[in-house]
Amino acid sequence: MRVLLFGANGFLGASVARRLREAGHTISAMARNPESEAGLEQAGIAPVRGSFENLPALAQVAFGFDAIVFAAKIPFEAESSVVGPLLDSFAGTGKPFLFTSGTSCLSIPTPHGEWDQNSFSEDDDVEPMLWTGVRMKSEHLVRTAAANGVRSMVVRPPMIWGNGGGNGQVAWMFEAVERMGAACYLGMGLNLYSGVHVDDLADVYALALERGQAGALYHAVSGEVNWRTIAEAVGQVMGCPARSISYDEMCKLWGEQDAPYRFGVSSRSRAVKTREHLGWAPTRPDLIDDIRNGSYRARFASDSREIFEVE
Repeated sequence: MRVLLFGANGFLGASVARRLREAGHTISAMARNPESEAGLEQAGIAPVRGSFENLPALAQVAFGFDAIVFAAKIPFEAESSVVGPLLDSFAGTGKPFLFTSGTSCLSIPTPHGEWDQNSFSEDDDVEPMLWTGVRMKSEHLVRTAAANGVRSMVVRPPMIWGNGGGNGQVAWMFEAVERMGAACYLGMGLNLYSGVHVDDLADVYALALERGQAGALYHAVSGEVNWRTIAEAVGQVMGCPARSISYDEMCKLWGEQDAPYRFGVSSRSRAVKTREHLGWAPTRPDLIDDIRNGSYRARFASDSREIFEVE
């Protein structure tokens, strides 16, 4: 297929692009400026000049492709207005359209780092938090486009990690060590955020393009580990203790907007449909092993020698 990928320069998008190329697809991606264009060309991706500020023109370009994968990071409030015209361009074609959401939709506040038993599969009913309700409306828009002849699907990833990269929670915990002198977790550290290696997640996109069902929602979960255990693994790599911090300290450390929904919630999910319908089976290393012995040790362990000088 000729695939138009949005977000190809991002952590997830770059992995998806590699995987789809391995599967034999031809990848193009939107470039908003010359710098983005150069980055795409360096990665072997054909750039397509466009902007979310000119959606009619972008939708016209999108119509010429066999599939769209939307993995761009934009404000939740803007997703529907951007995705809607792209979906309309595929109406009646039966072409696949994959939209990337996230399991923040499933978040349950855990202000003391407490454990929560709730875990959600794709078919379970969810009462979203106020700030994630708008994203679930975007999911609904995409899934209901199936009635208009689009093979539209939603991929809802959990915490994404792997290859020592990303700008999410795992990297944040490492980067906070220099400031705090410890690997920090909230309260009891028992709250859980399901996770997936970025390359296992990219496999989901390839499988969904091949055999995904119109209107489907697919989770992508390879495991879950509580934040205290993650912090202890980070501490082992960095040569520092793991330490509990209060809710206020967490917000000061990681930001009042981001910290509550990244570290102050339980977000547990199960990939029942993805495994059953797509035949997906994650194969990459688990998170703790990748921190202690794999890509995150390779990326961050040298930093620990600069932070904690040995006399």
